[in-house]
Amino acid sequence: MMQVLMIIVAFYLAAGLIFALLFVFSWVEQLDEQAKGAPLGFRLLLIPASTMLWPYLLMRHLNKKQSS
Repeated sequence: MMQVLMIIVAFYLAAGLIFALLFVFSWVEQLDEQAKGAPLGFRLLLIPASTMLWPYLLMRHLNKKQSS
């Protein structure tokens, strides 16, 4: 049982990291106008939170894309 839980967590974090990299370097400007032209240090600070909160950020990104 514990192994299954660890595998699920690993997949969640792997998907989150992939999403975070895409989000931080491509999509963050679409959700927040103030992030345009943000320095690399700021973007690197967003990676941990984006990795953990990727389902929420993905839904916001998709909703914003549909409304545009």
